[in-house]
Amino acid sequence: MRQRLIDFVRTWGLEECLPMRYIRQLLPFAAMLLAGCASTPPDKLRADYPKEEAQIRYRLNEIIDAAEKKDFNRLDSYHFYGAKFTKFAPEAPGRQDAEVARKAEHDGIGAATDLKMQIDLLKIDVFGNVGIATFDLKYGFKAASGRIEKSAHATMVFVKEAGAWKIAHEHLSALKANP
Repeated sequence: MRQRLIDFVRTWGLEECLPMRYIRQLLPFAAMLLAGCASTPPDKLRADYPKEEAQIRYRLNEIIDAAEKKDFNRLDSYHFYGAKFTKFAPEAPGRQDAEVARKAEHDGIGAATDLKMQIDLLKIDVFGNVGIATFDLKYGFKAASGRIEKSAHATMVFVKEAGAWKIAHEHLSALKANP
């Protein structure tokens, strides 16, 4: 680093303006300044975002409503479908891309009769234009054998696109029933 600063001063002919002894005195200060800037986390990551948390909470309610009503156009509009979208779900091995996740969601919700969903233990963290919602998802539907009730741990990563929060990643892990 020291040599680069010296080379910069010589390249631009600054030796006359800044004698070498001053440059050598400034080197430790410049190194501390640069190290401090690189190691200090931005305040933005630690800040509270109550307005954005409320927007994500509202979006989650819209997602549940669209799923229960089987409004697939509206449900799709809440996803950031594209090359960067991913999903992990207990009913499918491996990571799903946007196309596979959309089809599986449409097929699963479309086949469910009298789908009811509920979010419990919701926690939302916002980091600027990224929000992470973690919660327990309880859902049930009618089947030929009777009503099926299930639960899953869920994580949804939201990104803000054109002022709207959209799901960029989903991860669901099935909860085992208590014996």
